Amino acid sequence: MPSQSRLRAKGRREAGAFHALPAAVLDAPNFIALSPKGCKLVFDLLRQLRLKKGGPINNGDLAIAWTLMQPNGWGSKQQLYQARDELEHYGVIVRTRQGGRHKASLYAFTWWAVNECGGKLDPPYNIERPVPPGTWKDPKPPFEPRPKTETVPRQSYQCAPPVVPIRAGRR
Repeated sequence: MPSQSRLRAKGRREAGAFHALPAAVLDAPNFIALSPKGCKLVFDLLRQLRLKKGGPINNGDLAIAWTLMQPNGWGSKQQLYQARDELEHYGVIVRTRQGGRHKASLYAFTWWAVNECGGKLDPPYNIERPVPPGTWKDPKPPFEPRPKTETVPRQSYQCAPPVVPIRAGRR
């Protein structure tokens, strides 16, 4: 069997990262219950993960920002954020930093330990822990997406009924 470097030199092997999902995660009822959009978001987040020997080095520093995900084929913000809510509901990901002004929310997969990520995570994830959260194992009820809020039609001043002056009585 040829060595890995020879396969790469001959152009028979693609360069880049390789990610394997544990079979226990793939067989879990929570993962099986994911919608296709939820599964796609898992794979898009896996692309951001950097691995070294022993596991990931940036689990906890994964972003689901629209500007990052739109080039990956996401059609609307609503679908993206609904998939994010579904992954959080089933415990596949956990929010490690609440975003706000000029800061993105960050997430981590729950089958790997959360890395420290240079101190930019919110407590309790701001210190490295060798034990993964493991919330993907806990059985959850089916995911119910948030209903769309009905918007009230906007009233324009240009569409207001004309004001009819009141005439004084005749003399």
